[in-house]
Amino acid sequence: MKRWVLWCLLLQPLAVLASDSALSKVMQALAAVQSVKAAFQEEKTLAMLQEPLVTHGMLYYHAPAYLRKQTLEPQPEDFQADGDWLTIKISGQDRRDFNLNGHPQLRAFVEAVRATQGGDQATLERYYRLEFAGTLNDWHLRLTPRDPCITEYLTFITVGGQEAWIDRVEMLEANGDRSVMTMTLP
Repeated sequence: MKRWVLWCLLLQPLAVLASDSALSKVMQALAAVQSVKAAFQEEKTLAMLQEPLVTHGMLYYHAPAYLRKQTLEPQPEDFQADGDWLTIKISGQDRRDFNLNGHPQLRAFVEAVRATQGGDQATLERYYRLEFAGTLNDWHLRLTPRDPCITEYLTFITVGGQEAWIDRVEMLEANGDRSVMTMTLP
């Protein structure tokens, strides 16, 4: 039994190195992508609703810092992050612009997807503790917020994909609300 425990302790660093190597390969593959256009479906399970809210739309990414989530149904919404700015347009409301430098909670949400798609591990590590599982062909990256101000709103985000394609983003908010967004080629 002691020998088994000793072997487990000795091999544990090798598992961490293998995981780090796979994460590096995924980040390199994602960083090589200059542009993404994807259709999405998002299912939000909210405490105040009896049925999940399902939305459909398009996602756009252009390296290095442009991310757009355009909801088409059931109600048009448009979220555009470009550099340090986030613009929100919701049908029937005034356009709102936010400097992300003054809104760390918003920046953390934006960077979860934008920095992952950009293969920017350093930015991800600035905002989140990273837990990687899988291989280049099938991977999952769990992002747990570092900042206590962000953990008031967000428990974790899990991003999953295959090679340089993100096909799923799951978010669990601190209040128990959950959203799962799946992406496909348009």
